[in-house]
Amino acid sequence: MIKAAFFDVDGTLVSFRQKFLSDRVREDLAALRARGVKIFLSTGRALQDLERTGMLRGARFDGYVTLGGQFCCDGDGTAFRDAPISLEDMRGAYQVLLDHPSFPVLLEGNGESWLTQVNDRVREIYEFLHTEVYPVCPLEKLLEMKVYQFVPFVPPEEENIFLDAMPGCTHTRWHPLGVDILPRDGGKGVGLRAAMERYGFAPEEVMAFGDGENDMSMLREAGIGVAMGNGDEQVKAMADYVTGGVEEDGVSQALRHFGLLPA
Repeated sequence: MIKAAFFDVDGTLVSFRQKFLSDRVREDLAALRARGVKIFLSTGRALQDLERTGMLRGARFDGYVTLGGQFCCDGDGTAFRDAPISLEDMRGAYQVLLDHPSFPVLLEGNGESWLTQVNDRVREIYEFLHTEVYPVCPLEKLLEMKVYQFVPFVPPEEENIFLDAMPGCTHTRWHPLGVDILPRDGGKGVGLRAAMERYGFAPEEVMAFGDGENDMSMLREAGIGVAMGNGDEQVKAMADYVTGGVEEDGVSQALRHFGLLPA
């Protein structure tokens, strides 16, 4: 029996075109909770991103796996995983930015996010994310704050410049100009396991929904991994089930396919 469901946000609950949670999915999430299934967000975004955009339209969740699994908390904000990037790796990133001052980066913390600069790459990404551009900070800020995700706005051929300088980290790409760099022992799958331990769920009691490369570890950990119809081909190939696209309310379709909500 499924006791918990984990949902990616961008491309899963919310489409990049429509920008907000649909009426149907919003109602179905509430109905799922009413039937005793705990629901969690599992997103690369920080909580402050979700608040700034209003994209979830006030939908309530029992817990949050945020920042690619690096900061996880209950619905009331009580943390049960807190794993920022090491200062050693951040020092390596700082040196890269000194050597390559044209590279823009998003620094994601819990409660605050900053950009190192704003240029055409940044404007393209934020238009895609339908999110207000964050303020710019001095470069030294990345050595002073707890950074959970370090997000260079660079194409694949430039990402290794950072990865070579941050040996304790791994990465997942979500846009041709966007790559999430996070601790090597992190990711959404680790965040899901932390939530399972926190709440006492077995893998077979968990369902997870996603569409992108950074969702794959989460889908592997869940008893049922559901890929969105609009998802990457590699995600759909490894999923247990492929549902409709986000703009077809694919989440709602899958919840009924597995009998979690009445037809």
